[in-house]
Amino acid sequence: MNKLFFRVLLGGLILVVSPTLTLAHNPLSARYHWQAGEQGSLLTINLSQDGINLALLQTHEQEELERLSQQVFEELIVDYLKANFSLKVNEQQMTLQKGGIKLGSHQTDLKFVLPAITQPLVNLDIAIPAFQENGNHQTIFSYAVGGRTDRVILSEYNDYKASISLQDSTSGNRYLGAVTLGVVGLMIAFLLKARWKLSIPTA
Repeated sequence: MNKLFFRVLLGGLILVVSPTLTLAHNPLSARYHWQAGEQGSLLTINLSQDGINLALLQTHEQEELERLSQQVFEELIVDYLKANFSLKVNEQQMTLQKGGIKLGSHQTDLKFVLPAITQPLVNLDIAIPAFQENGNHQTIFSYAVGGRTDRVILSEYNDYKASISLQDSTSGNRYLGAVTLGVVGLMIAFLLKARWKLSIPTA
């Protein structure tokens, strides 16, 4: 019974985790993580350098980019990201403030300071159309704020936009957990019943 339980549990975990692993190995995917509190908030961005180069080549010549100093190139990336990012909290626009960038040969990381969150959260409206010109691009936007953590995947299928309601997220998570446990329980019961029937000797 224990072996059967772990097999069912492992199968469920594979179904849940496999989409994340697929995105993690996509060189043209991007990750945005927003962590907020009463003292301040921080946006962390992880990008594929290939994705950045491909997007910039849509509006700049290769020779032009190669002639740029590192500082100017970094400013070009920052300006592009700011122009293609919008986060509204309770209908209030959040503005990217001071930040830093770390260029890499394969991955580039950025951090931006955002205003603190001092009021109860009701909803988030996120739009990140950056890199849509690359084709088949997907951006993972995750957040940790007010004791809540979750994520959404932005792609051409939702026009790189999402509206997130935070009022019932806790009860929603409990409901989702109950449904998941119920489904797993039914699977285990079904498999055990089928196994028990097969083990009954015939007359």
